[in-house]
Amino acid sequence: MALDYAKTAQALLDEVGGEKNVSGLTHCMTRLRFVLKDSAIPKDSEVEKVPGVIRVVRQGGQYQIVIGNEVGNVHKELLKLGHFEESTGGTDEGPKENLFSRMCGFVAGCMTPLLPAMLGCGMIKVVLTLLMTFGLVDTTGSTYVILNAAGDAFFYFMPVLLAMTTAKRLGSNIYLAMVVAALLIHPDITALLGQGNTAYFGIPVTSAVYSSSVLPVLLIVPIMGYIERFADKICPNIVKVFLKPLIVVFISIPVALVVVGPLGSILGNYLASGISFLYDKAGWLTIMLLSAAMPFIVMTGMHYALIPLMTIGFTSLGFDAILIITMFCSNLAQGGASLAVAVKAKDENVKSTASAAGVSAIVAGITEPAMYGVTLKYKTPMIASVIAAAISGLYAGITHLVAYSFGGSPSSLSLIQMIGGGGFGNMINGVIALVASVTLAFILTLILYKPGEADGGAASESDAAFEEKKPLVETIELASPLAGTVISLTEVEDAVFAGGVLGEGAAIIPSEGKVYAPADGTISAVIDTRHAVGITTDRGAEVLIHVGLDTVQLKGDGFTIHCKEGDHVTKGSLLLEFDMEKIKEAGFSLTTPVLVSNMNNFVSLKICDKKQVEAGEKLLTIV
Repeated sequence: MALDYAKTAQALLDEVGGEKNVSGLTHCMTRLRFVLKDSAIPKDSEVEKVPGVIRVVRQGGQYQIVIGNEVGNVHKELLKLGHFEESTGGTDEGPKENLFSRMCGFVAGCMTPLLPAMLGCGMIKVVLTLLMTFGLVDTTGSTYVILNAAGDAFFYFMPVLLAMTTAKRLGSNIYLAMVVAALLIHPDITALLGQGNTAYFGIPVTSAVYSSSVLPVLLIVPIMGYIERFADKICPNIVKVFLKPLIVVFISIPVALVVVGPLGSILGNYLASGISFLYDKAGWLTIMLLSAAMPFIVMTGMHYALIPLMTIGFTSLGFDAILIITMFCSNLAQGGASLAVAVKAKDENVKSTASAAGVSAIVAGITEPAMYGVTLKYKTPMIASVIAAAISGLYAGITHLVAYSFGGSPSSLSLIQMIGGGGFGNMINGVIALVASVTLAFILTLILYKPGEADGGAASESDAAFEEKKPLVETIELASPLAGTVISLTEVEDAVFAGGVLGEGAAIIPSEGKVYAPADGTISAVIDTRHAVGITTDRGAEVLIHVGLDTVQLKGDGFTIHCKEGDHVTKGSLLLEFDMEKIKEAGFSLTTPVLVSNMNNFVSLKICDKKQVEAGEKLLTIV
């Protein structure tokens, strides 16, 4: 059945907390990338139930929802539902990560919005290569000049485009950042620096070429943010409109030309030299290891952080021998493994899913459906694909396989990008690597993969026993954890709770600031901000008690917790206390949802008929 993009978009927006919880939204080729104000609101398991969703990934301050090939259509529908900035996350958003992860997330976030332009120009270069190979265009004619310029446009002016996305990510003035980046590639500056080292007010300026560069912009734009804040402080309001941008640009010029630009150029040269060394001296090992590791790199989204290495390779060497090649070997192996699962699986749904995922990976280079829907899910296909990718990568490294242009996520169609170097020898090696990846992954998966209960095989005796124990007519009663007024979840002024996103149940407007255990059970979660607690009852119901709405913003102020995760408690045990007056004075609602989050394990839930309850009285009945 065709995916209803509008319904999927609405469901996803509800799941992540509505428009008010989204501070930024963009997408890449397979993922919606949300920046959420409160990333604790979405429940990953519920988001993954939305039609079209393959998996949820929390990475680099982003809430990433893997959709696959249909992501663009879902993104369009989301834009109709609200006004979302194309923010890619800031340094203060999301969980704290180590420095390396934050750096990778920053680079990836800056590069991701540029992918459509990069792909478009890259494909123009592919088309031009084909026209030249088959003698359909004269390299001295105007058609060649125009197509060549179109293919080079993105890469030449990349500093300006990258300045825009970087400034947007950091919350700086994007136009001032673009002006300074444009300065670096201005024809007069390029000519001046081409004459050798020069000077600016007597300060030496190192000769460098900044067209197609990445690192200088990634270094200068964050510094410009500090300069901008400095200028904002010292400029009187009456002249700020023109004095502030003057100060920013005037100070940024020497910083860019004297310090950051040359430093970025030097680092870029070292990276290019490193790439060249790895390619010449240990290419076989590098390509083999990266090909094997690429699925896990893609899962974290860090493959986008490697794009600067690819652009440096194209600029300095005229080809890429690492990123495109390793993703080529890895993507094809994922496709081969998925097709083997489709052949061997017993369940028709698994066959259909695996077939589509395999074709997507081999033809389009989109591997998320294969990874999250097939190979990772059944484990042995992932092992097979990693082994196949490593062997294919070893061959690619030994034969020095390269790509002469960039034209989309590496796939079987990438063979076109391997035409060059004065013949078809490089492309022939690409064909061999392709066959090795797909065939080896296919054969190894046939050997290792055993269809089981997860994909429609026979259920085990223990599973059957579990099904028998699953409550169908036996009831489970949950006492009210608070005293107060009972209301329906639909009356809760929060779309996540009102829409049943986190579970079914009721809400209570408390008359006393104490929360008690609704049944005997084990404390499964205690929120750091102490405003919510989860308990798994001895009868298997997973209950969430969330005191107030948006009270996470109080950061625990006014809450006292009396339990910890792992404690076994009895019905009526005091779990937490809260200061009702302090919460109301802070402007937050006291409405407290009481939810059963695993209702999929049961048949139905009934709320008591009473409007006023005391703590300990029956509130919910589960059958």
